[in-house]
Amino acid sequence: MLLTAEACLILSPLEMKKLRKDTLGMTFRRLSELSRVSIAQLNEYEHGSNGLRDDQLRTIKRILVDAARDRRQVLSKLLASEMDEMAAGS
Repeated sequence: MLLTAEACLILSPLEMKKLRKDTLGMTFRRLSELSRVSIAQLNEYEHGSNGLRDDQLRTIKRILVDAARDRRQVLSKLLASEMDEMAAGS
């Protein structure tokens, strides 16, 4: 089965939870503030008891992917700095 481009833009409840909570450590409160989706709606979506509109899901994915990209950049800079310090100390 081929996935449409639109389907690839949507995070499943499990993907959203893993990215939001496990990878980023982002709370429902913070995601709610950024996405303007209520905490209750986010919670219900992650637990599979209710859906979200496509526009809400696209916004949430954009927020989470941007946060992951920012985190990666910060960690890369930190690692590069540590490597520079180790090289200078040898």
